[in-house]
Amino acid sequence: MKISQLEMLIETGACGSIAEAARKLGKSRTTVSAALSALEDELGVALLERSGNQVQLTDIGESIKNDCERIAMIAGDIHAKCTQHHQGVESALRIARDDALPEPFWRQLVHDMRVQFPNTSVSVYMAPPPELDEMVELDMVDVAYCLLPNTDSLPHNYHSKLGQIRMMSVAHSKHPLSQLSKVVSADLARYTEFALAAIDDEGLKAVSPASSNYIALPFYEHLRNAVLDGIGWSNVPSVLINNYLRDGTVKVLNHYQAMKWQPYGVIHSKNRPQGILTQWLAAQLEAYLDDESH
Repeated sequence: MKISQLEMLIETGACGSIAEAARKLGKSRTTVSAALSALEDELGVALLERSGNQVQLTDIGESIKNDCERIAMIAGDIHAKCTQHHQGVESALRIARDDALPEPFWRQLVHDMRVQFPNTSVSVYMAPPPELDEMVELDMVDVAYCLLPNTDSLPHNYHSKLGQIRMMSVAHSKHPLSQLSKVVSADLARYTEFALAAIDDEGLKAVSPASSNYIALPFYEHLRNAVLDGIGWSNVPSVLINNYLRDGTVKVLNHYQAMKWQPYGVIHSKNRPQGILTQWLAAQLEAYLDDESH
């Protein structure tokens, strides 16, 4: 029993004609008819009722149709995965990322990735940037996309810049810091800062807070939402707050370091080659960051 015979049976049953099935399959009528007869001989049952030029599945033909369709689909998946592997596309990919880029962008990216690479199994995990570097180093994930750490200290990791994101120190428009014509570091220290939280060997801690009065949260969206609640200030990616800046809900603090560019990129192991899917993801991110920076 060959996969091609099952495909011929499925197509013939759908068309009701061997000649029409042969045309759609790009084969001769004689080839299809002979293959179906050989299949019936092998299985020892009649799969088709023939009446002139018209045919239909017998009861046993109908009963195995779904199994034939499933086998043909699985065979197609096997061929596609092997072809993909030959082309250098990863069969599976473990991705970690931060949330410095908007969720709608990632949602579209996941959709496009499934369309482009339907046979790759992908796992995506989100964590604060400081945790991602170590996750790659420990081989917990294959690749990480995030705001890049200031130092490239882990020996087996490589940081590749894809673009940059403008980080902004902001507060709600009604917050006292937003009312000051000039904000100094002592002012920042006086009010609650929402800082990024991360776990390292020493446990949970705030990442580089400017104030000793802080609340540390794990994601940038959490920091943005806390700012929108009006009880503190934070340093967040501009792409997450642009809409609120435009409508006046949030203001950039008048501090000399209130706006800084920070590199965004990919972290991967120096010992792991980058496959076609990984390269495609990098290209999509690079294009998005380029658009946002203009």
